[in-house]
Order: sequence, then structure tokens, then C-alpha cells
Amino acid sequence: MRRRGILHAELSAALARLGHTDRVVVADCGLPIPAGPQVIDLAFTFGVPSFFQVLDGLLAELVVEDAVVAAEIDSGNPPCAAALAQRLPQARRVAHEELKRLLGDAKLVVRTGEASPFANVVLRCGVPF
Repeated sequence: MRRRGILHAELSAALARLGHTDRVVVADCGLPIPAGPQVIDLAFTFGVPSFFQVLDGLLAELVVEDAVVAAEIDSGNPPCAAALAQRLPQARRVAHEELKRLLGDAKLVVRTGEASPFANVVLRCGVPF
């Protein structure tokens, strides 16, 4: 058994296969996910696991060179916007419809149990050197 980090075997394996510029989406339970990307569905009940529990676990494992969130998060979910700004101050804002279009190019979507509006982020993988 692993000593630390992500214990979910399928998610851990999917993360290990990611490369530079691959996109990973952390999604709330309501985000429509198109056919194409691998989906790891962690949603158990509303709120479990939370968006930030999953995001924090991924940020501890990944090198992130870019992040994109929906611009509507600022007015539609200010507490989430503030918490995201602390974790990903460089996050760019795009219209929610544009964010949904970005999902088609994602390698991986991790669905959470989050049930608050606009709690989604598209991460682009970087390299540690």
C-alpha cells in the first residue's frame, strides 16, 4: 500500500500517463462531460468528495502550467472563486460555454461530488524542469 498521495488505483494510473500540455479537468457533479476523455467518477453523494479535496490532492501530484475557470464563478460562486484564487492565482477566466468546449480536448476528467455552481477547472500539465 502507498504511504501517501492518491490511493485510488485508476486515478493514480491515469495521472502517471499524463504528459506535458495534457489537460485534466476537475469537475463538479453537474458538468456535462463529452465522449472522449477518460472519466474518473469519484462522486459519492452531493458534496462528497468536495471539489477542493480532489483539487488539492491533484495539485500535490501534478505540475500545472496553466489553469482555466469559468468567468461566471466570480458572481455565481464567490467563495469558490476566492478559494481557487488562493490555489491557482494564474487561472484564466473564459465563458462557461468555452470552458465546456475545452473538455473535448482533455485527457482526463475527474468528477467530484461538488454541488455548487461553476466549481470546475481545466488544468494544463507542465514539466518539473
